[in-house]
Amino acid sequence: MEEMCQDFMRKMQAAATKGPSLEDVRADMTPHGRLVSCSYYASSSGMQCNSNTLLDISVIVADGVQRISYTNKPAFQSQTVTVYKPKQDVLAAVQELTERENLAAWSALEYHDPFPCTDCSSSTSVSLTFDDSSVGGKSSVRKTINVDAACQHGGGDVIQQFRDILETAVQDSEVLSKTEYDTPNAGLGFMGIMGMLGTPPTPALETDLPDGAWRCGKCGCASNTGRFCTECGAKKGTPPIHYEA
Repeated sequence: MEEMCQDFMRKMQAAATKGPSLEDVRADMTPHGRLVSCSYYASSSGMQCNSNTLLDISVIVADGVQRISYTNKPAFQSQTVTVYKPKQDVLAAVQELTERENLAAWSALEYHDPFPCTDCSSSTSVSLTFDDSSVGGKSSVRKTINVDAACQHGGGDVIQQFRDILETAVQDSEVLSKTEYDTPNAGLGFMGIMGMLGTPPTPALETDLPDGAWRCGKCGCASNTGRFCTECGAKKGTPPIHYEA
C-alpha cells in the first residue's frame, strides 16, 4: 500500500512540472485594485441520478452592504441557498490574504491529471473580482483559480485559508433568508451531461448575469433567459419552497 501511495505521489508531482510553477506565477506582480467580490465553488457530477454535489460560497456587495450567498447541495438531497449578512469585513480579510500570497496571479496555474476519469467529473475554483479602475484598468476584472492546480503545485494550504475565512464569516453571520429548491430525481440533468462532456463551467455571480435573467424555482440555476431552465427544463415561474429566517 505504501509503495502504491508513493507511486501515486510521484506521478502527481511529475504532472505538476508542466506549465508555470507556483514560484513563477508569484513573481507576476500585476497590480490590482479593491476586491469587490469573491467565491469558492466546488461541484461533482456522477452517473447516478441526483448524485451531483454543489458548494458555492460567494461574497458580494449589494446596496453598499456585504452579503454571503451559501449554496449547498449534498448528493441525493435538495439544494439550499442561504443568504447571510456578515458581522465582519470579509472582503478585507480576503484581500489581505490575496495581497500577501499574490493570489490573483495563481489563475495562470495549470492542472494536469495523470489519472483521468470518464464516468464522473469534479471542479473546484476560487474566483476573485477586482475594481482595477484605481490602477488604470477596468472596473470589473475577474481572476479564477483552479483549486486542483493550486493544490498540485503546493498551494493547498493557502486555498484552505481562503475557504476558512469564508466559512468562519458564515458561522458569525445573521441569516437573512433560506430557500430550498426541489432537485429533479429523474435523469442526470444538465450538470450530469456536462460532467460527461467535460468540466462544468463556474456559474456567474448574480451581478454578472445578463439583463432579464431569472432563477429557476426547481433547481436554482440563475442564468436562464428563455422560457425554460437550461439545467433542469422547468418552466419559467416554477415556485421554490421558501423559508424566511
